[in-house]
Amino acid sequence: MKRQIRNYGLVRTLASHEHRELRAWSHTLVALFPPIVIAAFGFFFWGLANGGLNWPEFWDISYETVPMGWPRAGVHTLVSLIVLYNLIAWYGAAKGSSPCRTPKTVFLSSIATFALHWNYGMGVLRGWWRIFIGNSGLQIDDRVRG
Repeated sequence: MKRQIRNYGLVRTLASHEHRELRAWSHTLVALFPPIVIAAFGFFFWGLANGGLNWPEFWDISYETVPMGWPRAGVHTLVSLIVLYNLIAWYGAAKGSSPCRTPKTVFLSSIATFALHWNYGMGVLRGWWRIFIGNSGLQIDDRVRG
């Protein structure tokens, strides 16, 4: 499934480059998902390295222990984004119209949604890169040819 979704992002990007009417703002937002995730993890580890978390008593989040600043924001941004992402995915799965909706599928929906956003976004980024370097490629499917 991973390759298929990534390939769909690539094909959609290359097609929208040729046919402007296929462009949509939502595809740009999904393409920004992988860089946002990578930046959030980088900011998190930078915050950890610069005193944004009191270790080993990490539950102590008082301002005396960890003063307000960029390191603290770095540590808390990743956690906040993860919580927000899960809440949105769970809400969407709970309110959706799937006939197979169970508490288990709602709970696991954030993992599937993350995988879909990540792979589609990587496909779009790959398509943008191909357009940028001027090599969009004639064969854009993922079949192995012999």
